[in-house]
Amino acid sequence: MEQPQHQENLDEIRREIDRIDDGILKLIAARLDVVERVRAHKAQNASLSASPIRPGREAQILRRLLDQAEGAVPADLCFRIWRALIAAATLKQAPIRIHGSAALFASAAAQTLLREYFGAIAFADHPGEAVAFEALSQNPGDVAAVALDSPWAKAWLEGHAGGAQVIGVLPFLATSPIPRLLIFGHAAPEPTGADETLVLTDGQLPRDFAPQPLWQIKAGSLQLTSLPGFLTEHNAPLVGLARSNGSLALQVLGRYPSPVEIRT
Repeated sequence: MEQPQHQENLDEIRREIDRIDDGILKLIAARLDVVERVRAHKAQNASLSASPIRPGREAQILRRLLDQAEGAVPADLCFRIWRALIAAATLKQAPIRIHGSAALFASAAAQTLLREYFGAIAFADHPGEAVAFEALSQNPGDVAAVALDSPWAKAWLEGHAGGAQVIGVLPFLATSPIPRLLIFGHAAPEPTGADETLVLTDGQLPRDFAPQPLWQIKAGSLQLTSLPGFLTEHNAPLVGLARSNGSLALQVLGRYPSPVEIRT
């Protein structure tokens, strides 16, 4: 007669979960220790930058892990776990704040996007985008967030942001190519192999311009366009565009890692 298969005891299964949790906690502690070594190395070699945020490196970490997790761990769970770890590591290197308008932080949806990406980083609210940009220019280690449909473009063109540029967009896990928030900062842009360049123009780009835009929207009286690639105004194709279409008054707002598209 065939013997019945051994049925696992529920308490045994729960103890296994506890052992896994203990192991995860030890690995998190080990990761934070390594982050401290990175900070100490940078301090010793005088390579600590104004901003502890590295959008390119962070995006590469997330993309690699999301690829590995596919089919085994839900993308949103993987994203939330590692963004929490990255945010905690960032705060170990330096205290930073997110500047924004009071109207932005009054939006529960905007707060959720920022918390999911930046964790417990403090919010600093201001009367408007211009004042938020000015605060960022005086605190280069911080970042500023603006809603895509807010009147931020005029404040940026007037120079309130100083040398800050767009270093990222949210959401990072995206169901639409058009983001909801722009993140400004002083972090040095780094090519990741999947990047976008954001340009502001007085009118639409020529129809035959290559590369073709990923998305375009109005920003007040101006046109905001996202182009694929890590582009610069000093090299093709943007240098040619600026020379042959001077009336566009083209300005590069920044270069940042492309969001990860997810299927709903």
